[in-house]
Amino acid sequence: MLRCFAPLAFGLVALIGQDSRCADESLQVVKLGDSVVDSRALTIVGGFGQCINGLSFQQDAVASYNGWQYVAYYNADRKVCLARRKLPDGPWEIIRFDDYDFRSDDAHNTISLGICPNDGSIHLAFDHHGHPLHYRKSRPAVAAEPAKHAWEPSLFGPITAELQPGKPLTMVTYPRFWRTPEGGLQFCFRIGSSGNGDRMLADYCEKTGGWNDIRQIDSRAGTFEDRFNTSPSRCSYPNGYTYDSRGRLHVTWVWRERTQGANHDLMYAYSDDRGRTWRNNAGEIVGDSKPNGRRIRVDSPGITVVEIGRHLFLMNTHGQAVDSRGRIHTVMWHATEESLAQAPKGSREQFGPPEARRYHHYWRDDDGRWQHTELPGRVGNRAKLFFDRGDNAILIFNAPDSEASWDSRSVFYRRGNLVIMAASALQRWRDWRVIHTERGPFVNEMLGDPYRWQEEGTLSVMVQESPSQQREATPLRILDFAIKPL
Repeated sequence: MLRCFAPLAFGLVALIGQDSRCADESLQVVKLGDSVVDSRALTIVGGFGQCINGLSFQQDAVASYNGWQYVAYYNADRKVCLARRKLPDGPWEIIRFDDYDFRSDDAHNTISLGICPNDGSIHLAFDHHGHPLHYRKSRPAVAAEPAKHAWEPSLFGPITAELQPGKPLTMVTYPRFWRTPEGGLQFCFRIGSSGNGDRMLADYCEKTGGWNDIRQIDSRAGTFEDRFNTSPSRCSYPNGYTYDSRGRLHVTWVWRERTQGANHDLMYAYSDDRGRTWRNNAGEIVGDSKPNGRRIRVDSPGITVVEIGRHLFLMNTHGQAVDSRGRIHTVMWHATEESLAQAPKGSREQFGPPEARRYHHYWRDDDGRWQHTELPGRVGNRAKLFFDRGDNAILIFNAPDSEASWDSRSVFYRRGNLVIMAASALQRWRDWRVIHTERGPFVNEMLGDPYRWQEEGTLSVMVQESPSQQREATPLRILDFAIKPL
């Protein structure tokens, strides 16, 4: 059963069904550019697909600041690379770091990129799946005054396993950077393993060039029980951490239990003090950063905003965004009782029969109630969400170009197309429809540059062409789109 909850988590909120009225065909997609970042980017052969550049849990892989755009990726020589260009269409310059050899075929071990506006420093974290931290940063002002700096490896310091001197970090997975409203930078990561991990948060200090207040923000602790079994520990899989225009930090996530790979439930919390104190959907404190204080746990009250059982094959690490009124939105995929009943019997895919998967748009209204719309059609891979200045929703994802394009895990695709969907604020986002398809074939999950979109209204999407044979190097590209009223 799938249920949405009101602010105090009491009572069922009616689900919003598909709107039977005609969709508002008011948006058009205009392709502005198509540039090759690197003609020989890495592809891999592993249990999680062939992609290592462009996966949903990267926050961020492509990001803009001060009129320049940056892309972090691995090249065919298995080197960590950072490319930059002057917007809108300058030539790409590439730093290839020769002091680190990427040896994994594990798609978890991606690169995340952060830029701190307050001092213009650039930060990289890379190659993690339960590994010691791999982190390096540039000198100050490199991003603030890019034209004054020749683009070369000497701009960056050495690789370190420490955010604070003498305190190396181990068992790191899923590093994420994001900017704060006052121009700072935050860094989030998991310590532990799948189904048995805690999420940590740290603040960059531009005055010292170091990191402060490394704190735990959620916990693996607690007991979860459903019809399958009882689980003693878990880990969170966030859709993102997003500040709204008033400075509130929002997070939505799912839990993955230690006893079974399936995820469950949509969770929500927010912070008004940069991630030190966390409140549930009703505004009640459920976590703080005191040494022996509370941490967000599976049994924290009021954080479950939609019940989604493990039998519905909920996927993790989707996209989220806030609209102009500070309302948090996420689009996730899972099956429903109805779609499972219609799917072919006997399917054994870990994340459910492909025919049963559906995208679901969940959003928190002004009264704190969670609303829901099921999107039409079968899903692609994990999607990313954006809002334009009129609060129209834009969704990007990779959809397989044929049945043969499904990976053995039926989550990642060998060959797919970039699909752009939209829904209008006027219709309360019930009129989802495809507004553009960019033919591939592409191998990655789609990632967009959130900062360029917010500042310019240009949607830059990172794509990598599909290999024709295993381990073939392929072009990594940035596609630029404007999405305008007709």
